[in-house]
Amino acid sequence: MESPLVTSLIVSGLGMLMLLVAMCVLYGLMYGMTALLKDGRERPTDRRPDPGPSRNKNEAQQRERAAVIAVALARAEAETSGIGEPRADEQSSAWWTLHHQRQLTRDRRTVSSGDSD
Repeated sequence: MESPLVTSLIVSGLGMLMLLVAMCVLYGLMYGMTALLKDGRERPTDRRPDPGPSRNKNEAQQRERAAVIAVALARAEAETSGIGEPRADEQSSAWWTLHHQRQLTRDRRTVSSGDSD
């Protein structure tokens, strides 16, 4: 009779082999189903006419302008809204203080231990 170690290694090897075969079968089924069910027609969104160079440049300028406006609006909203911290005249709640302290101490890698003022 074989030792328990050899028996357990044989069982583990057979289990890994069965797992590999099952994964290959699953992959084959998924590949086959996608190949059979794939629609051969092109979608209308896939076929776009090639815009001219002047249209590309104009569109790029418009996108850049829209991005600049969006950033400016987001910054203005962030400056005017008091969501991030309590106002100076308000008393901060215990929950806000706990949350803020937890955020500050969560990642200690940002606090250097060698610096002292």
